[in-house]
Amino acid sequence: MRDTTAATTRTTTDSKGPPPRESPHQVRVTGDAESLRDARRLVADALSGWPEHARDVAVLLTSEVITNAVVHGGGRFLLQVDVGRGRVRVEVTDATTRPPRVLAFTGDREHGRGMAIVDAMATTWGTVRLGTHKAVWFELAVGP
Repeated sequence: MRDTTAATTRTTTDSKGPPPRESPHQVRVTGDAESLRDARRLVADALSGWPEHARDVAVLLTSEVITNAVVHGGGRFLLQVDVGRGRVRVEVTDATTRPPRVLAFTGDREHGRGMAIVDAMATTWGTVRLGTHKAVWFELAVGP
């Protein structure tokens, strides 16, 4: 993990941007492909009190979104984890404005399934354009 800092609130011009955050638990991490393990651990640690299955899904989806940022977004990313009551929001910012694509599953494709997994397993997800960057986010909800 190269850099960990407290997150700051930012304003976007996208009217469908992120909802207001309920929790002050926000962490940002910058890095590259080598930081993937540390990013997964960061999410798992943030969700230490959650049911194991929900924590595992959040870690898997984080891995998919970060891998997408590394492969298609210039190799560097910014990770923010925000835990609220019964939900987690993970946001990954990279250095491109191209939104991710959800590709259809095919038996012969070795790559390109990440966003389809996010689409299938996240409670909700989306993108926010941030000038010359974009953020891809997902949320998972856990019942009481």
